[in-house]
Amino acid sequence: MIDNEYTVIIVLIGFFIIVYIIFSNKNNRKYKVYKTKNYDIKKSINIKEKKISNPQENNIDISITNTEKKNNLKEEVIFVEKKQKQMTLSLGFEKESQYIIVNSIAKKFYTIKDIYNFMDDKNIFLNENGFFNKYHIYKHNRCIKYSITNVSNPGYLDKDKISNLKIKGLSFIMQLPINIDPMIAFNEMMSDAKIFIKKYGGELYDSERKPLSKKTLKNLKKTVEIYKNEY
Repeated sequence: MIDNEYTVIIVLIGFFIIVYIIFSNKNNRKYKVYKTKNYDIKKSINIKEKKISNPQENNIDISITNTEKKNNLKEEVIFVEKKQKQMTLSLGFEKESQYIIVNSIAKKFYTIKDIYNFMDDKNIFLNENGFFNKYHIYKHNRCIKYSITNVSNPGYLDKDKISNLKIKGLSFIMQLPINIDPMIAFNEMMSDAKIFIKKYGGELYDSERKPLSKKTLKNLKKTVEIYKNEY
């Protein structure tokens, strides 16, 4: 009987020793292990995908600089956002406009009826701004040779908008540069101005309302000649 009791005690002690060894080994593991159906998973790890933009798509300039700190070489990658440059489109050189002006001043006055008859004979058309333009039209080249306005304010010649149908004078205006030979346009403008004053009675004056002398006319031609190679 006593032997049996000792045997039971020894078995129990052995059992407790085995259980103790098993549990002590589990606690001493570096990672806890959880038993699953197919495999063991150590500590749960939260993995998140971080999307990195393509530097070329977002205009990011990547440069590598070396900085030395405490005798250790440290490599740094610097991402610098780069703004998209604005594209500049060349629209051509914008030349400053110059005007050749010759005034036709009536000895008494010009009637709006006479002016309209003259414009009609010369194929000079009233535009939407209320003054007249003489056009050059050939194939794909279309431009204004010169314009004719009222010498007095407000400058337009629309018979439906002016209160006085008696006009003191007209201004023949040529704008430079022009898309045709400027000398041809100038000579045509001067010819029409001379025909007009001869027919309806008037005198030609310069832009300062001084009589148009031969010297002034020569100077105007020199100015026009400068633009001859520009068309």
